[in-house]
Amino acid sequence: MSLIIALHLGEGIIMASDSRTTFCTTITQEDGTIVQNNGVHYSDSSYKTFLTPKGVGISTCGQASINNKPIAGYIESFINEHKDDDIEAIKDAIIPYFKTLSPTIDTHFIIGGYINSEKTYEQKLYRVLTATDKIETIDTNIQGAIWDGEIDVLSRILITMCTKEGRVLPDYPIPFNHFTIQDAIDFAKYAIQTTIDTMKFQQRGKTVGGPVDILIIKPDNAFWIARKELHK
Repeated sequence: MSLIIALHLGEGIIMASDSRTTFCTTITQEDGTIVQNNGVHYSDSSYKTFLTPKGVGISTCGQASINNKPIAGYIESFINEHKDDDIEAIKDAIIPYFKTLSPTIDTHFIIGGYINSEKTYEQKLYRVLTATDKIETIDTNIQGAIWDGEIDVLSRILITMCTKEGRVLPDYPIPFNHFTIQDAIDFAKYAIQTTIDTMKFQQRGKTVGGPVDILIIKPDNAFWIARKELHK
């Protein structure tokens, strides 16, 4: 799995993701019992957030392999084939493209960007679910955030909690409506890094990890705040 997050502000869109891909093996025993070994191998160099030439951001989580190859290469091929498309064309094309490669694919995408219409820029953000062919439009009129993947750690931090006796603990909501671009960058890094650090001590598969990539998309340009690089 993974953790991807997108914050939508009046100033722009911030998209971030971790870098870990976890591999599993499935073994069928002599009695027909199927045993799945999770986390038998992992990589901390996977790309999960991408930028098209037209300034559309694409983040992915869920199924990370198609035909025994990492999904990143297929996303890059998709971008090359749709390099002149705006965000509306990208979000409509992505499910058919990946369903052709793998009819049962179960991958989630967050897609963000702007449409230039009559000299004005309209912010767009979508969540795309390939397994159910669902495209969810995110309301960006009010500043906020969405996340997908391994969200349980972050959810426990942000939701209202009660004691065993039923007493509601103090609730301190996140004021996304007051966020600046820098606040959003800090929150995206915090959300993913906190999940990584928490998983380190939990008895569970370490499915979120590695460097955090952060992309900024503004109406007139897009750029990386953090992006891992190849090295020797």
